[in-house]
Amino acid sequence: MIANEGGWCSPTPGQDIGEFIAEFVASRPPLTSAEISELRTIFRPALTKAAQRAASEADTDAA
Repeated sequence: MIANEGGWCSPTPGQDIGEFIAEFVASRPPLTSAEISELRTIFRPALTKAAQRAASEADTDAA
């Protein structure tokens, strides 16, 4: 993994993407409570929308 001065990471040339992701995740400390809360705030609307869409499609399929 290559990390630049700004903290952005990218795979080394020829590195498998799966290996890069595993290395990146292993190098990162566990999420803090604040980070977890922020991610929930970001993704909760998308999850709600996906659940509504799935329910709507199920109703359509049942009809």
